[in-house]
Amino acid sequence: MLAFGVVLLSLSASPVTLVADGVPRFDIAASCEAAGKSSTGIGRPVAACRDDEEKARGALEMRWSEFPVQARTTCTEGASLGGPPSYVQLITCLEMTKQ
Repeated sequence: MLAFGVVLLSLSASPVTLVADGVPRFDIAASCEAAGKSSTGIGRPVAACRDDEEKARGALEMRWSEFPVQARTTCTEGASLGGPPSYVQLITCLEMTKQ
């Protein structure tokens, strides 16, 4: 039982460390492929999506340390909900936590 708890603790602590250290790595191709497909049939051009994701990542790299660790952790987890993670979703979440 103790070993199980140690494993859970180590697994739960690992993402926090990675998030706190720097901007997480997301697969932009997967994010933009998902954005190009929509249940309504109206998607975004992949090139526009990639451009937005790259700009958001660049902004996050410059401002990452401005955001509290807890917000970075929570928003990084939230950016992955409902599909591939997105830097645009991540930076939007982080901006909202500052208000």
